[in-house]
Amino acid sequence: MTSSASCNAIQERLVVGDALDEAGQQHVLACVSCGDLAAEWVALDSLIADGLDGGTVAPDGFADRVMTSLVSEPTVGSRFESLLGRRWVQLALTQVGLAVAIANLFRFVLASLVPTASLGGVP
Repeated sequence: MTSSASCNAIQERLVVGDALDEAGQQHVLACVSCGDLAAEWVALDSLIADGLDGGTVAPDGFADRVMTSLVSEPTVGSRFESLLGRRWVQLALTQVGLAVAIANLFRFVLASLVPTASLGGVP
């Protein structure tokens, strides 16, 4: 194994978080590029760990303000909106829409099957 290949293998193991054996640790102490990478990686890892541990701090009373805004008074809608909110009205309108769609489908199919001349159109 060449020197650059062993450096790459050791640097990959450092980034993944694998433990190095005795020879790998000696190489990191002796090699400048591997030592720099190990130092940078430890610094980055500790910076991330500190950011996660410290976390984002919510201001005092934030949860109370959010819950208060969620529990607002119900909005009063118009009579038309309350009628459309009823289940039976929604089902009736759906059935009417379905009937219109089926009628349009039959009209389209019949218009393509029956010649225009037989319906009294221009020959």
